[in-house]
Formats: sequence, structure tokens, C-alpha cells
Amino acid sequence: MVLQEESEDIRGAKTQSLYREVNERVKSVHERFSTDLPLGDWLCECADTTCDQRIQMTPGAYEQIRASSIRFVVAPGHVYPNIERVVERTESYWVVEKHGDAGELAAKFDPRSRRVENPSSVRSARP
Repeated sequence: MVLQEESEDIRGAKTQSLYREVNERVKSVHERFSTDLPLGDWLCECADTTCDQRIQMTPGAYEQIRASSIRFVVAPGHVYPNIERVVERTESYWVVEKHGDAGELAAKFDPRSRRVENPSSVRSARP
């Protein structure tokens, strides 16, 4: 799969980051039931905005991938070589790593790496 324009590269990185945010929420549900259901369904985190493919994996495997803000879990073959490279292949999923501008955007949009730039400007939740 090849994205045609730079703007599509950016859109692809944003799409993957959105799927990642959904999977972060899915992860907390899977962790609650991991003793009963060791495998869970995750969304493919590819750059295709129309993709709705599910991937089966354990919460631990997902966490290993998420250790890097530029790595994403995708269904086999859901790769965009102009913005990422495959770093791991399993039977049910592949792991891709972003490079260049897409890698920078992936790190920027990673929900785990978001920081408050000026903590004094954030109001306390307490009354």
C-alpha cells in the first residue's frame, strides 16, 4: 500500500494515532478480564481510515508494542512503506515502526507521552 501525498502521510499518522487511543481504552477492559479471556480483540492501527479489522492478541503483547510511541499493531499486509517499516511479523498481526515525519507525528500524538506544557495554567479539579 502506498500513500500518494505528504498530506496523506500526515492523515495516515493521525488515523493510526486515533486507533491507538481507542486501543488504549480497550486495553483497560482486556486487563480486567485477562484471567478469563487471555486473548482480546484489538483494532488494526493501520493508516486506512476505512479499516475495521480486528486483531487477536494478549494485553501483554499489546503493551510490549506500545513501549515505543512509534510502533503500531496492524493486520498482516496493512503496511504503508512510505511512512513505516515492518519490525515484527506474527501469524495474526504485524508490528510497524514509523519513520521520518510520520514517526515524529506518532510520538507527538501518543496519548501516553502528552504532557502539560505549563502546569500552572491548569486549574485544579478540586473546588
